[in-house]
Amino acid sequence: MSPQSSEADHIPKADPVAVIGIGCRLPGAHGPGRLWELLRAGQDATGVAPADRFPAGTTPPAGGARGGFVHGVDEFDAEFFGVTADEAATMDPQQRLLLHTAWEALEDAGRDPGDLAGSATAVFVGQSHADHWDRLRETRAGRLDLDCLVGGHQRSMLAGRLSFHLGLHGPSVTVDCAQASSLAAVHLACLSLRAGESALALAGGANLVLGTTATEVFDGAGVLSSDGRCRFGDGAADGFVRSDGVAVVVLKRLDRALADGDPVRAVILGSALGHDGATKRHVTDPSATGQSLVMRRAYRSARVAPGDIGYVEAHGTGTRIDAVELGALNEVLAENRPQGRPCLVGSLKSNIGHCEAAAGVAGLVKTVLCLEHREVPPTLHADTPSPLIDWDRLPLVLPDSTRPWPAFAGRPALAAVNGQGMSGVNAHLVIGPGPAEHTGAVRGRSTTGRVRPAPRHGRPTGRRPSSATAPAARAD
Repeated sequence: MSPQSSEADHIPKADPVAVIGIGCRLPGAHGPGRLWELLRAGQDATGVAPADRFPAGTTPPAGGARGGFVHGVDEFDAEFFGVTADEAATMDPQQRLLLHTAWEALEDAGRDPGDLAGSATAVFVGQSHADHWDRLRETRAGRLDLDCLVGGHQRSMLAGRLSFHLGLHGPSVTVDCAQASSLAAVHLACLSLRAGESALALAGGANLVLGTTATEVFDGAGVLSSDGRCRFGDGAADGFVRSDGVAVVVLKRLDRALADGDPVRAVILGSALGHDGATKRHVTDPSATGQSLVMRRAYRSARVAPGDIGYVEAHGTGTRIDAVELGALNEVLAENRPQGRPCLVGSLKSNIGHCEAAAGVAGLVKTVLCLEHREVPPTLHADTPSPLIDWDRLPLVLPDSTRPWPAFAGRPALAAVNGQGMSGVNAHLVIGPGPAEHTGAVRGRSTTGRVRPAPRHGRPTGRRPSSATAPAARAD
């Protein structure tokens, strides 16, 4: 008996979870509205690496000369969040931008962040790299203190700071399973909500390219793009492009969101998380077997037929592992799929680069926007179909222009987000639209503006956090 058939009867139906708010700071896109404009226009937001991102006297290797970068990583409203100037100077910019982005996500959900103090609100956030700690060790040699440790070295502090500054009592976990980290964070947040452990959850990821070490290793391994483009599905694909990204979604059980009148942007119908196991030669190799197992678990938990999926936001890096991922998607999505019902597949990385630990939640944000607008924007730089992929055999279509949502007669609009990490972890989410009566005011909306700060001493009242001059990206 195969592993998937033996597990089929033991996967309970997942209670749907509503996405009620979004905050994001991605290359070329501060906020979901700007991200949709960028996607629909087919823009590539990557560019030359800013010189001030790297320690003095260092330059990125050739493969890291271009990337996707978020502006203003040196800005932080320390006074608003009750952080002293000295503490702010040692805080990892990933922690600092996460505070701002989570606040914006709560505003998008119509929630007053200050009202969450004392609540069982959960925080699950993905993070992998800690370039800031390397810089602190170099610039503060002999002067490292506790603020440096919690500000740069302890990854647990990414989630911990957010829970602390909002006064939350729910679970607070930083997740590290490499490039699958933020999708894993969303999955764990859904489990927490379904178990009744938390009433509201903030899930997301943060990734900022602030040093050269990881870039040098990736470049030496030959996995970075030679021309600074992520070419998912293209014959010229030879590597990915590193990028920044911070994104947060606000989640709530759908039944509670509807009862409370929350805006429902989309619904997570099911999800799954798993590992490849020993199905490959090296721990960093991808496995089609491991990925397809996780996909099937996700569809069983959602009680959704894979053949009904109209769009998949793929991991889609623009490397050799794309063929493995597309093979796994083909194996699962082709099952009982009627002729003439192709599935669109795309990758946000072609627009903004690979924001690694934050890539999964960034892909989720894109997918929610596609469902809201009933359109799928183009995947860029796919000029010549890859010969490694048998496109004629796949029920998958890579859109080269904005396409209307695939219309399947009598079928709901359904999508999926796929992710994988070099540690062997795979994650898959199944997404559907929110109930029509609760989504009409979502498109194009701005933040609510009706906020007051969370209960920290010394914080100004009656305003939103703004950019300030605290030296976030510097460690000196």
